[in-house]
Amino acid sequence: MGLGPFTLISLIYVVIGIRSVSRMIANWGPVWDRRFSVQDRQLVDEAAFFVLVPISVALHELGHAVAVWGYGGEVVDFGYYVFAGYVSFIPFGFSEVELFVVAAAGTIVNFILSLGALAIVFFNPRPFRAAINELLVQFAIISAANAFIVYPLLDLVSGMNGDWRQMYGSGVPLLTALIVAMQFGMVALGYLLYTNDAIKARLAMLTDVPAGMERGFLGGVRPGKIDVRALTPRERVLREATERVQSGWPVRIETGIQRFDAGTAMTLAWQRNGQGYAVAARAFTAGPADIVALNGRTAGAAPRLITRWPQVPDTDELTIALRVAMETVEQGS
Repeated sequence: MGLGPFTLISLIYVVIGIRSVSRMIANWGPVWDRRFSVQDRQLVDEAAFFVLVPISVALHELGHAVAVWGYGGEVVDFGYYVFAGYVSFIPFGFSEVELFVVAAAGTIVNFILSLGALAIVFFNPRPFRAAINELLVQFAIISAANAFIVYPLLDLVSGMNGDWRQMYGSGVPLLTALIVAMQFGMVALGYLLYTNDAIKARLAMLTDVPAGMERGFLGGVRPGKIDVRALTPRERVLREATERVQSGWPVRIETGIQRFDAGTAMTLAWQRNGQGYAVAARAFTAGPADIVALNGRTAGAAPRLITRWPQVPDTDELTIALRVAMETVEQGS
């Protein structure tokens, strides 16, 4: 294969992949138990990228080879770079339909693998544990994105005459239309996974996404988006006090509102002199409110309480308390 760009990228991929697998093995028990933490999710998402995607690439190339053999052809060369590969054959004697099938065989393999993984997650009458569901969903998303978005764009831009350029420019318009429909169908399915509320709720339940959070586009979790027009009076106090502090603080503050089972939290995160800090103002459904420090916590430990009220204070009082809390956190007291 030579020491070209693909080989170098492949070596880097393998090195990072080995490190990811080592971390997975070291944390095997906690990752696959019924408590699916943020750290567990990160390791599972990495496993989908560094373990399952290379397997799908190998099966993709095998699909091309099987199609060549099925039509009586001979594979004369092949390459496997973990994240990509190729199969070469002598095309003489193949019809236009057969050439199209050979070019499409790898993509069809990805189509079956991605839909199969999603079907196992969504239609399993006895759902797997969250870690397994996350692994399958993440694999389906990455594999499909690579096969139906990244690869076609790379093929068209680079002019390398790969699968998609051959399929788009085949002499069989009906088959080209079918593969394009498959491509747009997979893109539409991915769009639904991230925009349809019912599907997102089902996916969150199957992968144990914490309340008030949502899956990121390429895995992990992030605070869920909340319509500010639908905020409760208590939540509006949190938001207005946070905006006041944000506008008057000497450095940039990143904020986010998050609903959880027991109430709502407004987080404030900032950096100063290379050090990161974060606090949260929380309003509980049962009535109390508090401000907690989120820095320096060990996994599973509770946030450090700074101030507490029996009920949500007014905006002025909460604004002052937030500023004092942030200064206290910066001073390390």
